[in-house]
Amino acid sequence: MPNSLSNLTDGIVETGSITHTIGNIARAATTRHRHSTHINSTISLPVPPPPQHTNVQTHNNTSADHVSSTANVSHSPSSSLTNLDHRRNSQAGVAEAPSNMIIEFDGGTHVIVRPNRIIRGKVILNATERLYVTRIRVKFRAEEIAIVRVDEGGESKVGDRLHQRINTFFDVDWKVWGNDATPYSQAGWDELEAGRYEFPFALKFPNVNYPPSMEEPKGFSIRYVWTAQVDGPALQSGIKSREYLTPYRPIIVSTPDREWLFRKTVVKDKRSPTVEIAAKMLKQSYCPDESFVMHLKMFSVQSDSRITGVSFKFRKHHEGKMLVQRGTAFREHIRTVLQGSIPVTGLDSLFDQDISFDVPTRLVSPSFISHHTRVYYDIQFQVSLEHGGLFKSTHILDFAIPITIANLPYDQLLRIPSLTSIEFYKNSKECPQFFDPALEEPPEQSALPSELMGSIQAALMTSTPRDEPPNYFSIPTLPPQLELRKERKEKSVYLTRNARGGIELTEATVITGLFDECW
Repeated sequence: MPNSLSNLTDGIVETGSITHTIGNIARAATTRHRHSTHINSTISLPVPPPPQHTNVQTHNNTSADHVSSTANVSHSPSSSLTNLDHRRNSQAGVAEAPSNMIIEFDGGTHVIVRPNRIIRGKVILNATERLYVTRIRVKFRAEEIAIVRVDEGGESKVGDRLHQRINTFFDVDWKVWGNDATPYSQAGWDELEAGRYEFPFALKFPNVNYPPSMEEPKGFSIRYVWTAQVDGPALQSGIKSREYLTPYRPIIVSTPDREWLFRKTVVKDKRSPTVEIAAKMLKQSYCPDESFVMHLKMFSVQSDSRITGVSFKFRKHHEGKMLVQRGTAFREHIRTVLQGSIPVTGLDSLFDQDISFDVPTRLVSPSFISHHTRVYYDIQFQVSLEHGGLFKSTHILDFAIPITIANLPYDQLLRIPSLTSIEFYKNSKECPQFFDPALEEPPEQSALPSELMGSIQAALMTSTPRDEPPNYFSIPTLPPQLELRKERKEKSVYLTRNARGGIELTEATVITGLFDECW
């Protein structure tokens, strides 16, 4: 077989009729049999650099002299058979398992994506059989998903339907190995033997604040998803990894400390005033691990009423909405992050005490608004009142004080480099950038943003008066160095189906006739 392949390649060189397909055969032959004649072909497709293979020793094909000098040592027939038998024996335990791909991140499971942060990792391909691969890619995307269940009965008797909208903020990919197609040609493929391959990658997230990762209320989510895949030969599909979710946390600075006073009159049965409330706080915005301090003063308006108990809940509100045919579908989920009670000494109509607690880190993310979701916080108080003299009755009143949650105190503003240049995702077209993992930082982008292209074209088209009109070929064009920067493009997909089976969702509240996407 080696002699026949060598004769075949020699015949190809003599005839000079090398095509892309025969070039691949010749290249495969010289790769397997380095002792055969070296082919000096200038038309064959370029061979990508060999991946990092942890099972099979790789060799550098730098020159014909180097190949001929090492052929007798590492690629003799007996040595090749020994290595092949060893590889088969080492893979005997996993021969029946299908090939698979996984992604490992530097930092393990504690990876958190933030603005201006670099994420590194590697794609691992476990091939249990020979694979023909065009290229191997790692992909990263961010998406917001909204699913609501709506009763569309009535005269039509359609029943419940699920309405789903998927908004993709960005979707980028990076070739870690293989060949790329060009606008004017197809891409060739190469052969990978069975074994374990590792392909490192690096990505820098732009200095942009996107909404944080979330999974509430049910049916609404914001996810940052990584996948890896093998593109097979001749535009065929290949192996794909599962989806890996990494949490994303924007950098939100709290407001400067400013004392403020919350005032409210709580009424009973929407008619008679019951309690006057005055709460003094040192600031409006808080971060996790910070101390929340409030001086609360309440006074019962009715002379026969006494305050017997006070409790509070630190609540996180998740709201989601989506436009449907009849109006706006709305869902809400309220999570109690922390709760407590305040001891009341004596039976008096006046309550005047300090309330303090540390803002938890668990389940607390910054307040934010996206297209379909909103997250905000408040502190709900429940006040127990006792009325009457001989025949007493108890009444419970509640009120809520709003607060804002950030994740960076205002006095630490200068700790984060380039913090004041962070952009909001709706106003930025920057997308995450993959780059060579051998570099510490991605290279500076010299391309121009698309919003500047119109003014540049107008300037180039403006010329001084000439004696004769310009011909077709003298119209100025953009110089080649003025390339457009790669920008993100949001896309939205709408899906609907019958609600029978599949995801279990409670029916959403529909505000009929209201079509408002703004919060």
